Amino acid sequence: MCNIWKQKQEYEVSPNDLKKILQSDLYREVEFVGITGGEPTMREDIADIFESFIVSLPKIKGVSIITNAIKGKAVKKRLQEINDVCLKYRVDFGIMVSVDGVGEVHDKQRGVVGNFESALEVIKYARDILKVPTTIGSTITKLNVWDVDELLHFAICNNIKIRFRVAEFIKRLYNEDRSEVIKSFSKNEIYNLYLFFRKLELKHETNEKFKRTYRSIQQQLQGNGRKIGCPYKSGGVVLNSRGEISYCAPKSEIIGSSIETDSLKIYRSNLRERRRIIDKECSNCIHDYHHNITFEEYLDELKNFVLKRLMNLDSFGRIKYLLPVSKRTNLKGYSILIVGWYGTETVGDKAILAGIIYQYKKRHKDLNIVIASIDPVITHQTIEELNISAAVIDSRSWDLIKYSKSVNEVIMGGGPLMDLNELYIPLYSFQIARMGGAKTTIFGCGVGPIKTDRTRNAVNKIISNSDQILLRDKGSIKYLEAKSRQKVEVIDDPARTFLLSRSNKVMEQSKKSEIACFLREWTYEYSNDISLEEFNKRKFQFEKELSESIIDIASKKGINNIRFYHMHNYVLGNDDRDFSRYFIEKYFADTRFNLSYDKGLSTVDGIIEVMTSSQHNICMRFHSVLFAHTLNTSFSAIDYTLGGKIFNYLTEHNKLDSLIHFKSLN
Repeated sequence: MCNIWKQKQEYEVSPNDLKKILQSDLYREVEFVGITGGEPTMREDIADIFESFIVSLPKIKGVSIITNAIKGKAVKKRLQEINDVCLKYRVDFGIMVSVDGVGEVHDKQRGVVGNFESALEVIKYARDILKVPTTIGSTITKLNVWDVDELLHFAICNNIKIRFRVAEFIKRLYNEDRSEVIKSFSKNEIYNLYLFFRKLELKHETNEKFKRTYRSIQQQLQGNGRKIGCPYKSGGVVLNSRGEISYCAPKSEIIGSSIETDSLKIYRSNLRERRRIIDKECSNCIHDYHHNITFEEYLDELKNFVLKRLMNLDSFGRIKYLLPVSKRTNLKGYSILIVGWYGTETVGDKAILAGIIYQYKKRHKDLNIVIASIDPVITHQTIEELNISAAVIDSRSWDLIKYSKSVNEVIMGGGPLMDLNELYIPLYSFQIARMGGAKTTIFGCGVGPIKTDRTRNAVNKIISNSDQILLRDKGSIKYLEAKSRQKVEVIDDPARTFLLSRSNKVMEQSKKSEIACFLREWTYEYSNDISLEEFNKRKFQFEKELSESIIDIASKKGINNIRFYHMHNYVLGNDDRDFSRYFIEKYFADTRFNLSYDKGLSTVDGIIEVMTSSQHNICMRFHSVLFAHTLNTSFSAIDYTLGGKIFNYLTEHNKLDSLIHFKSLN
């Protein structure tokens, strides 16, 4: 990532030089100084450099340093010296240690064997001995793009604060020739990074400023311009080790030497370069500079706030009076709008979508497909994977209203009608479609769990606005028949229909000596109303029993390789890869078996290939059970739904002998 070592350093500013430079009025308002490199601790006088900043800047509040910690012993000595200076002057001190992966991943990226261990030593020393706030700073390139989740897991388990950035071309680092690893991601790598930064935003980061940075990175990964601000556009400057000034670290040319000329004069005399950066570079810069909210961001947040108030289970009465002003969209042929939980889809949801479209294409030659998605980026990836031609709209926008008025039929396409605020999506869409005379269909859904009156009322309204109700299991019929005047039918799950339609295309796979596991976290909504405390006890016992069962099956079959695959890769609904990391680490530390997990993206074809080539499949997510059964594989099923959809499916297909029973689930 960095070729700064190629820089020929003929001269470096001394602490006294620095004091003279800082007399310029350019620096009179400076509150924070960050010292970075290269590696700043290579300077034996680095503590004196910090002291020069502190005594020269009248409004200084805090200082920080970034270190690669390669020379661990020397780095610790320098950090101690800097900390002593900061304590003397009562100035805040922060330390960031560069770590880009766990173990060999980091060492490979940094090019130094043993750097990961030395970095950990420095982190522990800084945090536990010096008591200085210490953060991991992780830079993502093509070399570690598939390993960032492991690093996040490591940091969480070791209670280390961590922040991530995408590597950027930075002039002062002389890295313009590193295009093979910087910002050279494939489509799947970009998508995986999108999923990762979404996870950071929604699940791990608590500081709203950093959340906005992560949101901006997601948008930029999709080819959009930078929306977040940057301190260099409002109140920052770069001073290098030769005393030269730049407007910003990544993109600015050096504009002059503060040794020869007053810094403020240099800053004011080169504004053409500053305008060039703002006009040509800022919108494309993905570097993680955090800043206060911009006006453009504020407008986006205001828009999202208004939409959130309108798009929920209780707000239809507020918007129905605005429906006449919403223009229709002209669609050719027979047009359908598929709604549901798309934008969070599992591999099973992908197969459901493909199954629905497969059946509608058989009925309508000229079919125009629109899919409403909670997160259109996710659904665009799905339709590209499945080679489906469709328009994707944001179900959290006014487009949901517009297209519900315009299509011939609205379809609630698979997934459960359960306790989710997103029930407003089929609720709104069905109500609007019925008002406009369009057909409404529940296609391949299940029902439950439903625990609140709010959800129950929403489901009842969806049912009452349905022209056709096609369920995926008999267990849901009793509830719906009591609420609906329409005939309720049971059909094959659309995912199963899709898999059967491809049976002649599924290649016969040679069997690998492998047990394939398709697990998920057991979550509280499937607890059957026991207390959270009791659930957590049972959850631990369940996981322990599950690990023992996997070992038992592998032992009986004489198979030494156990590999974990995943039906879901997205933070909403829980990324199964996160569970696999946790599960392997906690329950399989001491085992003779070879355990591994798939770090990559999960696709319908990928799951088909794995299931048909493994010796045995251990399935927990509902659609992993459906896949394994439909593909006629050897499998075991775990009914985490406690007598719900998995038990019903196995009962209807006379496969209860494949069910593994756990005491903790009884």
